[in-house]
Amino acid sequence: MLLGQIRLGAMYSTPAPRSRLAKPIPVPFKLKSGSRHFELRAASFLLDWFSGGSMRAWICLFAVMMFVAPCNARQAWAQQRIIYDDDCSNDVDCVATLPILYQFADRGEIRILAMVADSANPLSAPVLRIFANYAGHPQSPIGANLTDEPANALCVKNRCNQSKWTEGLVQRFDSGDTRTHYPDCVAVYRKALADQPKHSVSIVETGFATCLVRLLASPPDTTSRLSGAALVKRAVKLLSVMGGRYPTGIEWNFQCDASEFNALFSKWTRQNGFPPVYLNGFANGEHVLAGAPAAASSTTNPTFYGMQLEGTAQRPMWDMLSALFAVRGLNYAGTNYFKVSRPGTVAVDAETGADTWSDANDSGHYVLTNASPDETFSALFDGYTHATGFLANTGFAGSDSPQE
Repeated sequence: MLLGQIRLGAMYSTPAPRSRLAKPIPVPFKLKSGSRHFELRAASFLLDWFSGGSMRAWICLFAVMMFVAPCNARQAWAQQRIIYDDDCSNDVDCVATLPILYQFADRGEIRILAMVADSANPLSAPVLRIFANYAGHPQSPIGANLTDEPANALCVKNRCNQSKWTEGLVQRFDSGDTRTHYPDCVAVYRKALADQPKHSVSIVETGFATCLVRLLASPPDTTSRLSGAALVKRAVKLLSVMGGRYPTGIEWNFQCDASEFNALFSKWTRQNGFPPVYLNGFANGEHVLAGAPAAASSTTNPTFYGMQLEGTAQRPMWDMLSALFAVRGLNYAGTNYFKVSRPGTVAVDAETGADTWSDANDSGHYVLTNASPDETFSALFDGYTHATGFLANTGFAGSDSPQE
């Protein structure tokens, strides 16, 4: 008989993170991740065991059930609350990241509070909806960037809001959808944060800073009496960002939205009362490749078809690494994923997008570097050349997760 396991976790309580995984507790029956069948399966097992109905049996049953409730409470407490913010336009890598995130949700590791499309591409939010539906999560809140930003010269030069693949993907899987069918991303952010416990939410920002900067500037409204900045300070425990080259360099995300990343990091500091920022640079994901299985169907698998439209089978998993850190921290189940720098300050040039990170001043900004080989991450994510990765599970909605 397989042993179910309850993973007990510890949240971040200091700026420098630590593992959230404690020793698993085995129980003599199989559990389905994220289900509420634990109590019933435990009760059934014990009732069969104590079929004689003696007083001692019922005392034992009561004691064990008293243990079950706190275990479930700890399991729920360990679940990470995530808001995922992505451009999902020029680069096709989001078609690999999104299904992995939903599998994390199906496993009970995360609760996805909202998805945010930060690009001005009119089909970015519809792409998020396609993957929510594909994963069996049609009610996932999705917000759209309803402005024309970013629109600076470097964004235009880099075609940052344009895409070779979003139109074909939406036409095949949800024809006619567009961003005007979605609420504004700031409204979705505010609603997602309003009722969360203090310091409980991780924001994963992997595209442009458009929606985050507008969130910080948003005033109190009917959703919350708090300003956007106050909402973040109250509810958010960390910001995980994909962007930059460290300690100095120029990277596409920062370059295309230079002025807003400059504003974001200037305001989002420890000195201003904001939670820590963890920076995942370009080099981390450059050689971590993932894609859908070669045998997947382009008519039913949006990851496979999106890659096909872009003319590739795999893409680097820059964004997924930022999400992985928010989900599992520095290490998980004996695998060290990341190393973290000393606290410092990242600055982005408002004109060029060039970034500089230094530990001379502590603004609560940390740089992550990979502690595992690229192959470790590829094997975890990929379904194209690996049978073990999350993307190997083409029909994942409601099914068991791949091996790890």
